[in-house]
Amino acid sequence: MLLFRIGPRHLFFRTDEADIVTDFLVTNLKGEITDFWKAFDKASENSTICYITGIDYEKTYVEDAKRIVLINDGSSSILCSIISSPIAKLLQKVDMGPATVVMRIAGDEHKMAEKLKEIFGGKEVDWIEGIGIGEKDDTIIALTRRVLNGPVADFLDTKLLISKPIREVQEKLRLEGFRLITQNLDDSQWYELRINIYDSYGNYFKHYDRLMFVLSKLEMGMVLGESWTKDFGVILYSVLTYQVRLFSFHTPIEIKKILMALEYSIEGNRLVDFDLYYKNKKIYWYEVNKNRGKGKTKLDEAKIYRQNLYEKLSPEDIKTLEEMEKSIKF
Repeated sequence: MLLFRIGPRHLFFRTDEADIVTDFLVTNLKGEITDFWKAFDKASENSTICYITGIDYEKTYVEDAKRIVLINDGSSSILCSIISSPIAKLLQKVDMGPATVVMRIAGDEHKMAEKLKEIFGGKEVDWIEGIGIGEKDDTIIALTRRVLNGPVADFLDTKLLISKPIREVQEKLRLEGFRLITQNLDDSQWYELRINIYDSYGNYFKHYDRLMFVLSKLEMGMVLGESWTKDFGVILYSVLTYQVRLFSFHTPIEIKKILMALEYSIEGNRLVDFDLYYKNKKIYWYEVNKNRGKGKTKLDEAKIYRQNLYEKLSPEDIKTLEEMEKSIKF
């Protein structure tokens, strides 16, 4: 479960030959011409956003860019390729902008920003301002509620420009990040949950695989352990279940919605029982949405949560999940 990761680097190229330099970045370094916001939509921690500007600037800013090129490679590798190529003589100057760290949070973003200021100092900025005034040894911390295992473009309003190099910021977050996330939760705690998997047809591990696939894609928490156990659904009658212990900052209600989405196929067929326990108390489906309309069934609610789940997954992930479900016999 990632709590923070590196964001894209920023390179500014000053040249009188913007078209030639752009063509080199696209043709030789497999770059993509884009605009600022679309670049963030696609950029990963291994990406660099390149800004090609005119010459004779005392300092270049995002707004000065004639072209913006996204390259899925590190800034050092890009600079090495340019230095050893004929394109280098067309560049008046190359500047490196600040590094970026993307931090996933739950709770109040402003409370988190204040805690980060206590540790790092810095000032609140927006993206374009921070990249413009930041230097190569500065770092911007951006906050999000999204998972960090792919490109992230859905940032919260608060960004913090820190006058410290990325290495120092990373080291400090490795030490303090978990504590910061915990203190910023609404009730300052994580949840230790138990998920019991029961299937009368015996497809335990196919359902386990689906569960782990979705939990990992959404980065819902950390698995503390798993084992076979007995579940007493009816007094004096037990059934064998496979239990997963999950440690998460998501509430039991949030996790229960994910489980309900996976209990039924997209066609509405019942696939499995996923029972959720918190502090030895079972979380029932009717506790999830107490404002549901009269007469709404568990299947009705599960369809809603299935749609919500699909909105959080990529098209490729949805296809994989549905292929996994097609292999289940019931």
